[in-house]
Amino acid sequence: MSKGTDVVIHITKEETPNTLPALPEWHTLRRNSDSLKKTVSLTQSDEIVNSRFEQGSIATSGEATGNIEYELSALSQDMFLEGMAGNVFTDSGTPDVSTLEIGGDTLATYTIVKHDKKVGLIQVFTGCRIGELTIQGDTEGKITGSVSVSATGYATPAVTPVTNPQAATTTPFMSSLNLNSFKINGETTVGKACAESFTITVNNNLTAKPCLASGSLIPNRYTEGNVTITLNVTLALTATSKEWIPYVESRETMTAEIGMEDTAGNAYGFHFTRLELDNDGLSDTNKNDDHTLAMEFRHVKEAPTITRTTA
Repeated sequence: MSKGTDVVIHITKEETPNTLPALPEWHTLRRNSDSLKKTVSLTQSDEIVNSRFEQGSIATSGEATGNIEYELSALSQDMFLEGMAGNVFTDSGTPDVSTLEIGGDTLATYTIVKHDKKVGLIQVFTGCRIGELTIQGDTEGKITGSVSVSATGYATPAVTPVTNPQAATTTPFMSSLNLNSFKINGETTVGKACAESFTITVNNNLTAKPCLASGSLIPNRYTEGNVTITLNVTLALTATSKEWIPYVESRETMTAEIGMEDTAGNAYGFHFTRLELDNDGLSDTNKNDDHTLAMEFRHVKEAPTITRTTA
């Protein structure tokens, strides 16, 4: 019998989908939980014979997918960020600062190995794409996130392909206290609109493309669709934040900036340059609760960016 602590997950970037590089660079994944597994769909026979018994079923399709939940920590989820963005971090020209542009044309693929060391179950997911990534936080507690993974190859070998993996990162996980900047339309919300929570979501809207004669139950290809980038923010209703309510009707665009830095000096900045306000989320009126705005933004027409500063 095994437990979650008996499971280690390693990940490496592929050069060709479903194919390990000649010299793979294996990383040990930090995560809170995961649901990576292969599931099979069955189709029952409708045949009628000389009895009332069912005539069995066949496996007709499947998928090798799952979500990985994590606590945000510097350098630990960068591979997920790049896989979500369809781009890589590039030198910004400023020492120790790199930039990632979201919404690239080609999503990277990865090999992920999930190894239950207690019972010896090794699951190898290849051709993995990042469908959706989220990051969320509120006024108290950790900054957390999740990614959805879709694989086009799956195997359960007797021996793990992982050799010489890098140890898991040791950077501290981030909390609400690590948020050092929260701006809307260039104006800080601290003391003016009081941001209480946020959720960043990037969805590549992957579509499975199974092909006849592929010999595989799981889809042998996923295609990315429209990239949907949303920012949900809960704010206090104040003289500052009420000025943003008319943006729902005017369709003027807004900007937002969320910055965070850990105790070692590693930092990330999320820069949204063209946000449309889809819902002001004005709370109901009652005598006990503060009035809030649960604003729903959608990024349009151009690429938002993530900046990364390494200590």
